[in-house]
Amino acid sequence: MAVFTMGATIKLTSKNTETFACESCEDPAVIKRTIHSNEDAYMKDNSAKYTTDLKKWGTRSGVMHVAFPETRKRNCDPSRDAVFYATDEGVMEISDCGSGRSPLSRKRNLIKDQKQKEGFKQYQKYLHDEFDVMQVTVKNHTPDTRNVCLWGGNSDKPITDPLFIENAEKIDVLVGTHPQQVVLNPANDLLYVANQLSDSVSVVARDGTVIATIPLTENAMPGTVSPVALAINTNSGYFYGMVYVIGSVNNMMYHIGLNHKVVDANRTGKRPTEIRFDNETNELIIKNIVSKSTTRINAETQAQTETPWDIQDQFRLVDSESTSKIAKVTTQLNLLSIFNSSKSPTVTINDEYHEEREDFKFSPGMLKHLKIVASGERCVNALQLLQKSIAGKEICKTLSLGNYQSPQSFQNVSEVFGVDGVMLDGQNSWCFKIGGLQTITFILYYKKLEMYNLLPEKASLAYGVQMSKGVPKRVPKNPFKSIL
Repeated sequence: MAVFTMGATIKLTSKNTETFACESCEDPAVIKRTIHSNEDAYMKDNSAKYTTDLKKWGTRSGVMHVAFPETRKRNCDPSRDAVFYATDEGVMEISDCGSGRSPLSRKRNLIKDQKQKEGFKQYQKYLHDEFDVMQVTVKNHTPDTRNVCLWGGNSDKPITDPLFIENAEKIDVLVGTHPQQVVLNPANDLLYVANQLSDSVSVVARDGTVIATIPLTENAMPGTVSPVALAINTNSGYFYGMVYVIGSVNNMMYHIGLNHKVVDANRTGKRPTEIRFDNETNELIIKNIVSKSTTRINAETQAQTETPWDIQDQFRLVDSESTSKIAKVTTQLNLLSIFNSSKSPTVTINDEYHEEREDFKFSPGMLKHLKIVASGERCVNALQLLQKSIAGKEICKTLSLGNYQSPQSFQNVSEVFGVDGVMLDGQNSWCFKIGGLQTITFILYYKKLEMYNLLPEKASLAYGVQMSKGVPKRVPKNPFKSIL
C-alpha cells in the first residue's frame, strides 16, 4: 500500500526523467484524493506490476512508496529542483508543494547532502592537483590475521613476524613392485626408483608425475633381473647424469641415459647388492656378496677389474643419505613418498614501498590525506601511529577507522581525514591488523618537506641551502658576516 505525505507526492518514473517541483499548491487535499482514487484502480488491475514497481525504488534506508504515475501537478519548475533530488543511481522525481514542514525539511536535507558531495569532489580534486600520490598495497597470503608495521625505516622493523613460513608437502606415488632404492639425478632433477620384482626402473618428477617406466628385460618372468640399487654419474666431464642400476639375480649393471632408455650393460660379480660412483676416480664400485668381491668399472673407458672384498660399509646408504630427505620408498606398499618443502612469504608489499621507505628516512614527507581500500567485508578497525620523539620516547596515537568509513560503489573504503600533518620519516611507523587472505591498499596524499623552508632566511643563504631553489640573485662576499 502506498504511503503519502501531506503536501508531497512522488512520481514513479525511470531513472533518467525530469524532476517536478513547485513552491506552492492550491489544494493538496484534492490532489491527494485524486491520487488515492487512481492508485486504487491501478493496484486492482495491475497488482503484480505495481508491486514490482515499488521494489525498483528500494533504498538503503528502506522501501520508498510511490504514487500513481499519471498524476502530475501543474505549474512545476523542473529546472530548479532537478539537481536537489539527484542520486548516485539516477534522478529521483519528487513533487513538493511546500505547504507542509516535512517536505521542506526533506528538501533542505537533500540540498545539504548534495552540497557535501560536491564539496568532497572539490576536495579530491584539490588533493590530486596539490599533493604527491603514493599507493601501498599489502597482501596477506595466510588464512590467519597478522600484525603489519609500515615505515619506521631507521628501526628496521619487519613488515610482519614471521616474514616467511616453511611449507611441507608429502606426495605418495605408486611405482613398480617391491621398490628397493631411490636416487635423485641432478642432471634433470628427476627421481629414479629400482623396482626389484618388476625388473624395471621408474622415473618420477618432484611433483609426483611418473615420467617413464624403463624395463630392464624382455623376459615375461619377473624377478630374473632383480634391480636393487642405483648410482648417478655426477662427473660433469664424463657422461654426466648417466644412471647405473645393478641386477642382483642376473649379475648385470645397466646404463640408463637421459633419454630414459638402456644404452649399455656390464657383467658384475655374483649377487651384486650395492653400487656407488666415485667422482674422483670416475669409477663405479660394486659390492658382490656371494663372490665376496668388489667390481670397479671406469665410466669412460669401460675398463673393469674385480678384486677381493675391500668394502666394509653399506655405502649404498651413504649414497642415498641426501635423497632420503627428498624421497623414500615403502617396499610393502609399492610407494614412493616425495617430500617437498618451500618457503613462502606471509605478507607481501609492492616493490615501490621499499624505495619510498628508504627515501623518507632522508627526505621526510608530511601527510595530508589517507584513503584505505580493503578487500572482502573485514574492515581495518584501527590504525596505530607510533611516533618517536628526539629523546627516544614513543607515543602511540590510535585512529578508529570506523569513523571514516565511506562506502564507494559498495567497496570497503575509508577516507581518513585525521592524519593531516602526520610525518613520514624514518622514526614514525604505522601498525594495523590485516585479515586472512586480505589485500589492503593505502593511497597517500603528501608533500615532501623542503628543509630550506624550515631555516631562517639568513641561515639558508649562509649555508647555501637556498641553492636548491636556484642561484640567488645576490650572494654577499662574506655570507657569515650578516649573521654574526
